[in-house]
Amino acid sequence: MKAEWYVIQVISGTEENVKQSLFQRRESFSLQDYILDVFVPTHDVVTVRAGWAKVKKQKNIFPGYILVQMVVTNESWYIVRNTPNVTGFLGAGNVPVPVSWEELAQLKWMLEKNSETFSTKYKVWDMATIIKGPFEGNEWVISEINDKKWVIKLNINLLGRDTPIELDFWQIKVK
Repeated sequence: MKAEWYVIQVISGTEENVKQSLFQRRESFSLQDYILDVFVPTHDVVTVRAGWAKVKKQKNIFPGYILVQMVVTNESWYIVRNTPNVTGFLGAGNVPVPVSWEELAQLKWMLEKNSETFSTKYKVWDMATIIKGPFEGNEWVISEINDKKWVIKLNINLLGRDTPIELDFWQIKVK
């Protein structure tokens, strides 16, 4: 029989625990030739806290789902679906449906494309107070967020004209 990838539904938030449980159960029941790999699709999310602290965290792309590469036999199917926090296989009824190679290629592409995303509490059109620099104490509207450079643009009124300035995240505070 041929090993294929299958999608397993799990209780959201338990994906990593289920992955570890499946590896442990694979060893306990000597199913190394049947349960080959377990994959939780994640990507890194970088969050800016307190204006300057960068926190990198893994985030699930498909909360509540993991992928398992396995040869489906009665025993391997039983062990996987009776693992704690597993709610079932994705498929029609009691028959698990393997993921197509096209879907796997699309998932790999999406993971590579979204290898690291950026998250901050700042949003365009938020009012920001400048806390460091020559315009300290002034409050202006955020017009642009550049996640590549970790800077924001504010449009300030300078000599009666709107003038864009670029500031680092740690130079502003949002209410």
